Amino acid sequence: MSDSFVVASDLGTGGCKTVVVDERGMVVASAQSEYATAYPRPGWCEQNPQDWLDAVCATVRDVLAQTDLSPSHIAAFGLVGVTHNAVLLDAQGQPLRPTILIYDTRSQVECDEISARWGDEIFRRTRNSISPLWTWPQLLWLKRHEPQVWTATRAILFQKDYVRHCLAPSLVSDLIDVEGSLLFDPIVNEWIDDFVADLGLSVSVLPKVVKPIDVVGHIDARGAALTGLPVGTPVVAGTTDTVAEVFGAGALRPGQGTVKLASVGRIACVATGPSDHPTLLNYRHVVEGLWYPGTACKYATSTYRWLREVMWGEIPYQAMSAEAATIPPGCGGLLFHPHLQGEWVPYWDTRLRGDFVGMTMRHGRSHFTRAVMEGVAFALRAGIEYVQALGLPFDDVRLIGQGATSSLWAQIIADTLNRPILIPLERDAAYGAALITGMALGLFPTDADSIATLIQIQEQRDPDAACASLYDELFHIYQDADVALKSISHRLTDFEQKHARRLSGG
Repeated sequence: MSDSFVVASDLGTGGCKTVVVDERGMVVASAQSEYATAYPRPGWCEQNPQDWLDAVCATVRDVLAQTDLSPSHIAAFGLVGVTHNAVLLDAQGQPLRPTILIYDTRSQVECDEISARWGDEIFRRTRNSISPLWTWPQLLWLKRHEPQVWTATRAILFQKDYVRHCLAPSLVSDLIDVEGSLLFDPIVNEWIDDFVADLGLSVSVLPKVVKPIDVVGHIDARGAALTGLPVGTPVVAGTTDTVAEVFGAGALRPGQGTVKLASVGRIACVATGPSDHPTLLNYRHVVEGLWYPGTACKYATSTYRWLREVMWGEIPYQAMSAEAATIPPGCGGLLFHPHLQGEWVPYWDTRLRGDFVGMTMRHGRSHFTRAVMEGVAFALRAGIEYVQALGLPFDDVRLIGQGATSSLWAQIIADTLNRPILIPLERDAAYGAALITGMALGLFPTDADSIATLIQIQEQRDPDAACASLYDELFHIYQDADVALKSISHRLTDFEQKHARRLSGG
């Protein structure tokens, strides 16, 4: 058995996963915990930062109990998390309110105002374009609508940084995660004073920026009591969950791409620099000199979780998948559009709504379940085609995320894309977080070629020609239905917002 181990956690949009990885790069224990998301008003989407801390602590205690490691064998602890999720802290370091998530659309007016003031300067300085996804307009909304929170704010951290700060005090963030604020210049590695001043903020309120592999603190007495990690355990800065997934999946060279089947359907392609197209997302890679431009479908496995809650109850996801597997491809003409609260690629439309199209008396919940899987696959195909049309090459596709554990869903995606897909043995951000954490302590190498030797591909899924042909026909119907229903979605969204209080019973 190896002598040194790292413990690493991934804070996703729907839950936390923690792993223990040995010095050979092998996962020896893992644990997961979900947390709730609140939708207090139409277009709003929030989470409680305390739930993130509780989930990390619970899963760390779980994996430590599984492995019974001695304190001397734990080399370090690290976290990764979702970008854009700002936590506003008061003078005592306590969160002032729930955190606005990336799905939230309330700050569209603020986006329009910021864009009117700064125009092309935003993309030139940040390599990204403004939308409610980013922290800047979210903060402006809070300043305008919750002034009591704004005036009480003494520090702003991001999701993983807040949890790390609770365990090993350190008001820092890494140079990839801070890009999600739209207040940071990734070329010169500095906060953009003009943009920060636009909010009336001081840079001193924002975290100090470090590298993802920097050791930024050590577990203190409180952190040890909460997690079971030894006092003094080195804690690594970490980074965003997406780059950790890209890195951990072995997408380490230009042209290698990932499709993340998780709460968000994230599409990334490794490149030597940022894309010049303003509708793509641009972030730096962990590997020096590389980027991973791409895009995302707003909802992926989160639609599956939603369907379970409203239609299946407490049945395991595997049982849902088994039921869906009994339904032939195409679900008897039942289509699903996964735009449950707007959509990103390829529409960038906050007023789109999800729907099932083509229901008949013959359709049962198993049909609806498979239709959700197929609808997400169609959304991913639309995203990949969009990215390819803008010149990003996908030499290979690596399917990652929790949804990739479903054999049925993986095959649906291979058939929908009509190309082979590679499925890594470890396919989530927690593994990438562990590699990054180990690199900080010299447990793992830092060069791409050596890291690649640690990454194992579990299988390759090849498309079935007959299914691929069927899905190609259905995909075009899916796209036509999206176009045809756009105005209906907009009208329903406007109707809901107009009558929000009456419709909610308020």
